[in-house]
Amino acid sequence: MSIYLPWQTATITTTTSTTVSDAVNLQNNCEFMQVILPALTSCSVSVHVCDTSGGTYVALGNGVATGTTTGSYSTTFKLGGYQYIKIVTSAAQGVNRSIKVRGFKL
Repeated sequence: MSIYLPWQTATITTTTSTTVSDAVNLQNNCEFMQVILPALTSCSVSVHVCDTSGGTYVALGNGVATGTTTGSYSTTFKLGGYQYIKIVTSAAQGVNRSIKVRGFKL
């Protein structure tokens, strides 16, 4: 039986950072995370993880390359039990971006 946690928003704001979202607490340790990307400046997207909300975030495996001028894209990342995440883009975003995320377990 799968356990899906609520959808949340990871926001990349041009006033804080043009490539890194705010930290998101998935509300539980999760094996996987589903991500729905809006239209982005062409870039690769990766996930950074941490075992605490205020700790040091580190890259998690390989990112997904996406040419997002055509619109939205959805993918799933294997988190391996992390609860706190940030979404990172390889190219600066010129406007604020809202990225939908939700963790889940199998």
